[in-house]
This record gives sequence, structure tokens and C-alpha cells, in this order.
Amino acid sequence: MKGTISIVVATRNRQTDIDLLLETIAREHHPSLHEVVVVDDASDVPLHVAKHGFPVRLLRNQSQRGAAVSRNIAADLAGGDILAFLDDDARPLPHWFTVISRDLQTHRTAITGRVLPFDSGVVSRARQHRYEVRYAQHQSLEPVTFFAGGNSAILRRSFLAAGGFPDVVTASDNGLVERLAAVGEQVYFTPDLRVAHRNSKGARIALREAWRAGRLAEQSPPAHQLRRIVSAAGIQPWRDDVPAACLNVALQAANSVASTLPRTKTPT
Repeated sequence: MKGTISIVVATRNRQTDIDLLLETIAREHHPSLHEVVVVDDASDVPLHVAKHGFPVRLLRNQSQRGAAVSRNIAADLAGGDILAFLDDDARPLPHWFTVISRDLQTHRTAITGRVLPFDSGVVSRARQHRYEVRYAQHQSLEPVTFFAGGNSAILRRSFLAAGGFPDVVTASDNGLVERLAAVGEQVYFTPDLRVAHRNSKGARIALREAWRAGRLAEQSPPAHQLRRIVSAAGIQPWRDDVPAACLNVALQAANSVASTLPRTKTPT
């Protein structure tokens, strides 16, 4: 599809990552690129961006508002026909722009792609295994129920019609899928849309995010969640990577336990 692309990046306290990301975009510069919109989510030291061969708009939140709200702010102000979302610690791989232009169409208004690691620790390997299990279930250009906020593209008009990302602590990416479905749109998987990404933020953060996702989900019976833990254990790389397998089961257990607890007004 012919159209101009606004890349949206939300960031906080990651000056080096933003520098490297913009350098990567500069190397992959494509005629469809209209601008990069960077939202500094109240970094302790205000972010700055260097000049490149394309427009970079730097917005700053005066108080921390989270990735979902930051992305929505950028989307409201973006001038491109297409919104492409990248994490600040992602690096688009070759042909990223070309794949967006090829696979995003008027009848296929949202696409999401593959995330590959550039780090190799146990948390990164565990996360990548989960990704690969997900990817293996889908054919190219098949509708999916996930949206990788760090590697995806959507027609701006469809994004705005759906109301953007929901303002939740975690899993706002997949919340957009539900909002798109409500207006008759779907997300499609395109494995050629690839980024390299820092998969690991540490085991503590991974466990916290798994717990939060469980608290945000609907409350579920313990027996159902026990089956989910057993199912997760059955698809782990026990022969090849025991530490990653153990971590993934622990993450599923954290998510499952959180899902069984009574709900409060504000999940923690």
C-alpha cells in the first residue's frame, strides 16, 4: 500500500537506546518514512535527539503516563497515513519499511510481525521461546489475536476509529486487538516484518509483568489455571534449555495465581 509512515516510539530514561534506534532507522531510511515521533515519558533527564535525514518530533510528558497513553498522544499528532510502532530497545531489520508497504492494505489495516532477540540471557531465551511457540501457530497474513506494540503497523484512521491503546498497566497491545474487533477490523501476522529486540529486563520485572497481566485478566477458577500451568510445562524446551523452561513455568504460575485471586478496584 502506498502511504506515508509515522514511526511512534514511547520511551523513558533510555537516551542511548533512542540514539541507536534512530541510527538504525537512518540506515534503513525509506521514501515512505514521513517522520519519527518520540514521546519522552517524563524521563529523569529530558531526552534529546540528534538530527537525521528525516524529521524527528520529540514530545515530552510532564508526568509519567505510561507507554499506551504516550503512543496515543503521538498517534493523535502524527502526520503519516500509517502508524508504525517500535519499542525504544528495538532495531528494525532489513526490508522493514518494504514489508509494511507491501502487506498493509485497505482490506488488511493492521499487521504485526516477529520479534528476535539481540541478547542471550536466560530471561531473553525464555521470552523468545514463548514468541516462537506463538509464531509457529500461524501462517503468513493470517488473522491473529495479538499485536506486538514493539513491531507493528496500522492505518492511522483505523487506529483512531478503534480509540487507540487502552490505558492499562500491561497488555495494552492486545487490548488494541479487542478494540479493533469491536469496529470490524483484524490484525494480521506477517513474519517478514522483523525487529531485533532486547528481550530481557530482568527476572524480577518479568515476574512482575506476569503477575500484573494475571490481575488484569478476568478472575478464573483455580482448576482452570492449574491446567494452564500444566499445559505451559508441556511445551517448554526441557531438553535444550532447562533454565529457560523453568522460568517460563514460573511466569505462567505467577500469572495463573494472580488470575485466581479476588478482584480489587486497582490491580497491583
